Amino acid sequence: MKLFKVADTPIADEIASYLGVKLNDMEVKKFNDGETSVVVKENVRGKRVYIVSSTTTVDRMMELLLAISAMRRASAKSITAVIPFYGYARMDLMHKGREPIAAADIALMLETMGVDHVVSVDLHSAQIEGFFKPQVPVDNLQAFPVGAVYFSEQNLGDPIVVAPHSAAVNRAVMFRDTLSRTIDEFIPLAFVIRKHQLNADQPGELVGDVKGKDCIVVDTLVDTGSTLVKTAKVLKANGAKTVSAFAVHARYSAHAMQTLQNCKELDKLVTTNTIALHNNSDDVPPKIVTLSVAPFIAEVISCIHMKSSIIQVSKTK
Repeated sequence: MKLFKVADTPIADEIASYLGVKLNDMEVKKFNDGETSVVVKENVRGKRVYIVSSTTTVDRMMELLLAISAMRRASAKSITAVIPFYGYARMDLMHKGREPIAAADIALMLETMGVDHVVSVDLHSAQIEGFFKPQVPVDNLQAFPVGAVYFSEQNLGDPIVVAPHSAAVNRAVMFRDTLSRTIDEFIPLAFVIRKHQLNADQPGELVGDVKGKDCIVVDTLVDTGSTLVKTAKVLKANGAKTVSAFAVHARYSAHAMQTLQNCKELDKLVTTNTIALHNNSDDVPPKIVTLSVAPFIAEVISCIHMKSSIIQVSKTK
């Protein structure tokens, strides 16, 4: 096994530690003109290679593409791209006319460079798996069990799982079912119908009874934090006792952290480390908790390398 990482990917160090291997040597830098340079510093001929990169920016995407190309040109036996956060995933269909389906285009780029296998965590939509040819299998890992285990240890009095919008309902159901099995207790479900088509300022309509309950809002991504803030306000206005949230990916665009910290209705936000957190630890609001999915990813990589099934890993983590 040869494990590499691109720049700004601290989760790769954790994955290597859990696998009990060292990160192999690959130099990633920029030339003075801003162009990306990738040089593999050791022999990979005939080796099975794994490259870890969350493609949060154009630079990270270019580094991954060039790294795959370098490995292919160096005669690697197989190349697996481990992408904890798949960039451009929200552009998985044409929302308007005359625009690309960027998630599909990224898949085409990865295939063209020579990737053999893709591992990602909570893709924005399952259809992204179908953007790759059958020759390039995609393992879309679900991180909601990691969040479910965390919340099962929080001694919640009367929990209810909440989907903040219609697209999050399926994930909320899966999270709810996993948490219910973990604590051996039935947990109800509620959801918010957003009214942005009529008035963007309207917070939305709550379906379900949250009065006196400990709410857990479940979503895939926290970006600006606006959806989460609006949802928390709706829940507290309807009598919720506490409002926590679980979102797998956290980008924290603009002033998202400050927005979340200033939201008195939100008691806690739990995310994972699929995206590198650049803030100093002292700057992270105490209500934000970051869980590591590195052990999960490491075990999946081990299963792939040993050619064993990952189904049981996905069910139990």
